[in-house]
Order: sequence, then structure tokens, then C-alpha cells
Amino acid sequence: MTIRFIPTRVHAVIDRVVGPTLVLAPAVPRLARTSPEGIAPRAVGGVQSVYSNLTDYELSLKRVVPMPVHLALDGIGGAALVLVPQFTGARKRSVMHRLPHLAIGVFEIGMAVLTKPELPKPQSTREKNVAKLVATAKLVATGKLASDQARRLADAVA
Repeated sequence: MTIRFIPTRVHAVIDRVVGPTLVLAPAVPRLARTSPEGIAPRAVGGVQSVYSNLTDYELSLKRVVPMPVHLALDGIGGAALVLVPQFTGARKRSVMHRLPHLAIGVFEIGMAVLTKPELPKPQSTREKNVAKLVATAKLVATGKLASDQARRLADAVA
């Protein structure tokens, strides 16, 4: 049994939301632009937005970065978000300076660990055609499709 169950397509959609959110998020609790706890999420979000558009998965603009490398970068970014408030003393200031970093960092690490590292295998053309024929046969057998329509569909597939 494998622990990785999140499909790459779901991961891609989440990446499209998390990257820009990280860039904009420090403005919500009014973190200083020059403070480490304000710079870290902006840097992680900006870098994540770039490599997400270059990763070899479904919603990518250009498939350059392999998925295992993408997942490793997600884990590193998540660890950076978790550790920055600890190392900079921001944890002493307030919960708003450490809790969002901790939550999003743990989420990033979790996504890296739970996402499948390979793309789903596409069906071959033959498998798709056989699947269409089987579906058509089932419709004919149940009487939901006339046999002359079935012949036309079979001729179109062949």
C-alpha cells in the first residue's frame, strides 16, 4: 500500500492557488516587507509559481521540471516556511507571525509527501475505441440505443 494518493492534476490546481496566495498573504496580517517572516512566504510563493509552470504535469505551461524534483522543492519550501519564524525570533512576537507559516508549511510538506510522483498513464487509442464499443454494446443490450445507431458508431470507430 502506498501513502501517495493525491493525483498530479489535483496538486497542479492547488499549486495554482497556493503560489500567488503566498505572495499576497503577508499583507493580510500586515507583516513588514523587509521582515524575514514577510519575505519568506513571498519568496517561496514566487519561486513556487515559477517552477509550477515548468513542471511536468497536466496544467503546466512548459514541461521541464520532473515531478519528483517539484515535490522535493515543495518540501523544501514548506520546511523554509515552518523554520523561518523559529530562527528569526518572530515566534516571540505574536501568533500571527508564526501560525500561518506553520500551517502553510506543514500543508506544503504534506502535499509533497502525499502526491503521486508520476503522471497517470494515458489510454492507448485502441483501448479508447474498445471502451467506446463496449459502452455502445451495453446501450444496445439495454435497449437505450437502436442497432442502426450502434452500427454507425462502430463504423466511425473502425
